[in-house]
Amino acid sequence: MQIVKEGEIVVINNFSRKATGLVRQAKASDVFIYNVNFINIAIGVAFMFLFMPAGSYPGDNMFLTTILCALAVLPSSLVYALFASAMPRSGGEYVYVSRSLSPLWGFAANWNYTVWSFLYIGVPAAFLGKYGISAVTRILGVVMHNPGLIQLGNWFTTPLGVFITGVALIILYILLFSIGINVYMRMQMIFFMIASIGLLATLLVFLFFHGSFSQAFNQYMQPLTHLNNTYQAVISSLGSNAVHSMPFSWHSTLISMTWPFTVLGFSIASAYIGGEIKGANRAQLIGMPGSLLYSAIWILLLTAGVLKVVGFSFMGDIGAMNPSSVHLGFTPTFAEIAAMLTHNVWLILLISISFMLWTYTWMPIYILTTTRNVLAWALDGLAPSKLASVSDRTHSPLWALWLSGVLGIGFLYLYAFDPSFATIAGFFGQVFTFILTSLAAIVFPIRQREMFDASPVKWRIAGVPVISILGVLSVIGLVLIEWAFLNDPNSGISLSTPTMLLINIVVFLSGFIYYGAARFIRLRQGVDLSLVFKEIPPE
Repeated sequence: MQIVKEGEIVVINNFSRKATGLVRQAKASDVFIYNVNFINIAIGVAFMFLFMPAGSYPGDNMFLTTILCALAVLPSSLVYALFASAMPRSGGEYVYVSRSLSPLWGFAANWNYTVWSFLYIGVPAAFLGKYGISAVTRILGVVMHNPGLIQLGNWFTTPLGVFITGVALIILYILLFSIGINVYMRMQMIFFMIASIGLLATLLVFLFFHGSFSQAFNQYMQPLTHLNNTYQAVISSLGSNAVHSMPFSWHSTLISMTWPFTVLGFSIASAYIGGEIKGANRAQLIGMPGSLLYSAIWILLLTAGVLKVVGFSFMGDIGAMNPSSVHLGFTPTFAEIAAMLTHNVWLILLISISFMLWTYTWMPIYILTTTRNVLAWALDGLAPSKLASVSDRTHSPLWALWLSGVLGIGFLYLYAFDPSFATIAGFFGQVFTFILTSLAAIVFPIRQREMFDASPVKWRIAGVPVISILGVLSVIGLVLIEWAFLNDPNSGISLSTPTMLLINIVVFLSGFIYYGAARFIRLRQGVDLSLVFKEIPPE
């Protein structure tokens, strides 16, 4: 970065700033798979069935909830796709908002998303042991009549098992990313194909099952619970709280959108690696909204399959029960239920292993997201220059990677050993960021007219920029999602118990404090950061 003195203030010459060191390696197919992995179809369906039918949303319609959620977040996905085409750089909304609204709001928006992203490195790392490996070993234990495998599966659900497995996974991916993202993209393609074949197998098992579900459930559960009728024991354990069908309710259907949102709201992952994508215009426009629609269809199909066999009420009972009341140390997911319905060992292995491959896919993407965001800050002088250091050999930001790994392990520890930390409340905070990006989209063609007119997305309808129209629609949809979070009794966010709401507000406001402090320090050093934001960052 070249420094040019003008009077007593030192300014940064934007045109001579050094390149990021990142290389455009990801193709359109990589971007699509990357975003589908970040949405995470299987975990989305698992969470929806664990919480939505469990009695907290009487009268909700899971199909309508999913469709409404997809429609609410589609404009946001399109906003990010258009921004990523107009400004094909890494850093997501940090670049978009800082260049369209102001540097302060751009940093605050991206800081907010990044802080929560550090948290969500640790959480999906925990899912590998808690929901993935545990289910595979437990299913094999039942099929092979091996109590040792069943006990091993139970160990992976313990706090220690969750933590050790998660730490190993985080370190593995930090090392993998240290040698570049090419290997990851190839692995992603292979794992995605296996995981997708597994989803198809799971769906077909549900669609073509015509036996007695209660009998299949009891047969599978008997070696685990040592009860002859676990099906009835689950219902009896809930007493009067057992789930029953209720008349349709718009209120329940709308507030339960929080659960499909935990996955469908995040088709924008590739925005944060924009500087590493070939043909960003086409790739991003296909990869973001395309992954959202693809995933929503899969969620609807799997929901139909599960409800056809198990029924809404018993899925609600499974989600609502205390597993220990029927001598279990876990709550079975829809994938484990599918494995109960067949005696084909190879099919059972495919279903369980493919579900395991879905459990942690958020984690590596959150690592890439956080590292690219802090790298963008460092390039603009808002973070230590070490975090902008990219290996000439592997094109990887090594310091930023290890920072993300250490913080991710810290949050993993909290999630594994502190039950009160298991919350989706951070998603509420991330919507703040999406709303700011949508507001930036509304004014982008005005505040950056020259950049907009030179972009490949300078489309207009009746003279009005398409990106501005989508920005307005996105704000409306995202405000609806925030309303759902505030009214959902299971979201951890409410005005009656405001602890997590206040934490979300503090995290967001802390970005303003950090930015002010960083700017003050740079001014004391004689560096004026304002000129940095007059251009998009270097490649």
